[in-house]
Amino acid sequence: MPYARETAGKGGHADFVRNPDVQTFLSNCSYLREPSDEEGRALASRFQPAPRSTPPRLPRFVVASDASKSDTPISDKLPSTQVGFLKVSHVLVNIDTYADLLDPSNHFVDPFKVADMHRSASPITFTMPGSNIRYKGIFSVKHGFRRALFDQMSTNRGDAQAPMHLTKTLRALIGTTTPTISACPSCGHDDARIEFNASDVVQCANCGAEVFVTDWLRLHEGISDYGDNSSAMTRMMNAVEHLMLGAYILQVFDVHPGALSDIAFVLDGPLAVFGEPAKLSLRLQALIHKVNTRLAELGLSPMLVIGLQKTGGLMNHALLLERFLGDGMLRIVDDDYRNTYVTGSDNPAANFGNETYYGQDFLFKTERGRMFNFALPYPFADKSHNGGGRAFALAKTEIERYGDQVQRACDVIRHFEMDLYDNAIVPVALAHRHASISLVPGGQVLNLLVRGGLGKR
Repeated sequence: MPYARETAGKGGHADFVRNPDVQTFLSNCSYLREPSDEEGRALASRFQPAPRSTPPRLPRFVVASDASKSDTPISDKLPSTQVGFLKVSHVLVNIDTYADLLDPSNHFVDPFKVADMHRSASPITFTMPGSNIRYKGIFSVKHGFRRALFDQMSTNRGDAQAPMHLTKTLRALIGTTTPTISACPSCGHDDARIEFNASDVVQCANCGAEVFVTDWLRLHEGISDYGDNSSAMTRMMNAVEHLMLGAYILQVFDVHPGALSDIAFVLDGPLAVFGEPAKLSLRLQALIHKVNTRLAELGLSPMLVIGLQKTGGLMNHALLLERFLGDGMLRIVDDDYRNTYVTGSDNPAANFGNETYYGQDFLFKTERGRMFNFALPYPFADKSHNGGGRAFALAKTEIERYGDQVQRACDVIRHFEMDLYDNAIVPVALAHRHASISLVPGGQVLNLLVRGGLGKR
């Protein structure tokens, strides 16, 4: 590690250039590469024309979400002591209002209507103790984080008419069973399971410490009392964004389930929850299946949930393949295709993403020539179909099981695809704009906020 203000030597790379072991190492590596013309044409032949309808089958409303975070040092002298800021933004787009943005008299977009659309954004913020921060005087960073997570998720994130407590959402997603934790997060005692019946806070029978229902997410397990905790904040951001998807679905489902047939939820990223809270993905899969089963009983179209992934190995592969594909082509990404051409795994799991994913990936090149990687929820209540494993991996890629969901998702992407950013649609771009925390001036403002709040200058 360099000293402060120390610059690197200009010849530091020479040791690598002269070392023959480097070339030997590189020659022994294989990696994702651009396919040859012959390989590209062979892969492109596995795509099929993307379904579409005329006129397009669009929902009445689109709810798009995105999240971002900032890990802010409390002082220039203490860069390793940080507070975490998380923001999740949701934007509601009315399809009819979106169609009216263009003034028919002059073919220009009405800026006042665009401003109204921006005002529909609903950012929700979370402030968490990061590296070397003890919350409420609790004896360690990890246990202070646990308390702060419970406090943040117990706060009403809605309003008086439509309250939203993420602790209640968590309980609803866990289901009819009582939330349980196998061991106390404080003392590690695991002789008796800790159960949350009527209360969200219980005491460990062994050490007497408070245990919170939010400990079920296991996010605190990624927190260190001594090192950097930015990766744990990223896990929390991922979990909270998907938890809020569940919260919005449950809010509407409890009041007017039929309305969900007219809504499309679009998330920036895959339909997956990673790391310690990954089991949340199984609950979201069950919730979406339950909602769509009810909508089918009412004779209504299923709710549309789309994950849009603009980066990652699969998207890199798609962009390498783009020049070989005709416009308006689609492929459902089965595990064999992924393992052969994307991940290169010699010993792949029986079902890719078995613990983390609740949605199936598709590759779609629009008629306007843009490449998208989108995901739709698995059309199953769980992953036990035909015994799970390989049987589920095959069943999830049978495109007919998704009914008209693939066509509707393609229609939404076609309707909102935009020129400003690659692989982007308007609702997600709006959500990203309201969720993002810029380094300048946003990051600097948060720096001042933290330093002022903690009495540091």
